[in-house]
Amino acid sequence: MIAKSDIILLLTELQNKGIDVKNEMNLVLTSQTIPLEALKKINDNRSLDVLQFYEKIRKSYNNKRSKLYINIMRSDENTIGDPKTIVTTLSALLNQILQYKPEDIALFYKHARANEIVKVLEIYFNTYNLEPARKLLEITKADIKALDMIK
Repeated sequence: MIAKSDIILLLTELQNKGIDVKNEMNLVLTSQTIPLEALKKINDNRSLDVLQFYEKIRKSYNNKRSKLYINIMRSDENTIGDPKTIVTTLSALLNQILQYKPEDIALFYKHARANEIVKVLEIYFNTYNLEPARKLLEITKADIKALDMIK
């Protein structure tokens, strides 16, 4: 997900374009969590690649072309008895992340948790421990819900 340092960087970028972000900057610096108000301000002035990406996979699901979105959103329900669903969902998500064409590729990979997906898949294939993969799907679901709130 988006780190505080990323938000500060993006707010500074907006400030350099002449947009008043003083309140949001103070909020980020004083808050212990990621303030959604700051993310909203950023997205209102500069669309976030990760938000557009999750919107794209949601639209693919709504158009009945892909089950990736619903598998993520039902991860806490579906995956309890089906390890294959967890692994295929994460590998499909990584595949879609790699195919997506963002404005800032390095930042997008970080925000979409591409490296974390690779790590939990490696853990699974080396140890057959599914718990990190299950937790990552739950975190991804939370990311999607949080980003959905700033639209």
